[in-house]
Amino acid sequence: MLWTMTEFIPRLVVLLLAIIQIVTPSFVNPFRDGQAAFRAAAPSQIEPAGYAFSIWGPIYLLALAYAIWQLAPAGRADPITARIAPLAIALYLGSSLWLAAAKYGPFWATMPILAVMAVCASIALVSAVAAPAPSTWRIWLVIVPFGLYAGWTICATFVNIAEVAPGYGFNRFGLSIPAYGVASIAAATVLAAAILWLSNGELSFAATIVWALVAIIVAARERQTSNEIVLSAGVGIILVVALTVVLKLKTDQS
Repeated sequence: MLWTMTEFIPRLVVLLLAIIQIVTPSFVNPFRDGQAAFRAAAPSQIEPAGYAFSIWGPIYLLALAYAIWQLAPAGRADPITARIAPLAIALYLGSSLWLAAAKYGPFWATMPILAVMAVCASIALVSAVAAPAPSTWRIWLVIVPFGLYAGWTICATFVNIAEVAPGYGFNRFGLSIPAYGVASIAAATVLAAAILWLSNGELSFAATIVWALVAIIVAARERQTSNEIVLSAGVGIILVVALTVVLKLKTDQS
């Protein structure tokens, strides 16, 4: 398939940024040796257990797989790859920028960067699901990668805000730390439900939301924080699973 430089350059940038976001943590890691001072300024009760962050491994690798595929003939033939190229560029660039902001500052910049990443990943996911003539390639190399990315960044955005914003004078709307944690989980669950609805109950997205909420419960139990956090995360899991089942049954019947 012949293409112009205008078509080729964005795809090449997607690949380069997918590689850069994998390499960046080796050189810019705000969590190495107890760094990331912004976390200590206002500890929240909704940070997931440490093991949950291992999901970045599959996220990065699937992003790289997508970036390679969208340059191959099969990927170029799928019109969705051209449509979401700007979203992928912003998403992968944001991943590296977030690490830089978390390590070197300004810490407040981590909040809008992560929020933009969540928006880009969610739009890419919904666009890929809605595009006609889905193929096996699109499911595994577009929908699943962006499903994981969207699910994790949505949850991470609320955790990030809960940790960083109070350091800049945000008073959590006058709520206590546990109450604000519950409100954050509720808001994340509602947003996740909306994305689930728009993506026809995409399993990769739903599974990532559940992964994050379970990790919040595990961390809350380990830290012996308020039972309200555990309860709200548990309710969130039930709602996400129930909605996913309903949407999948609806899709199978149609």
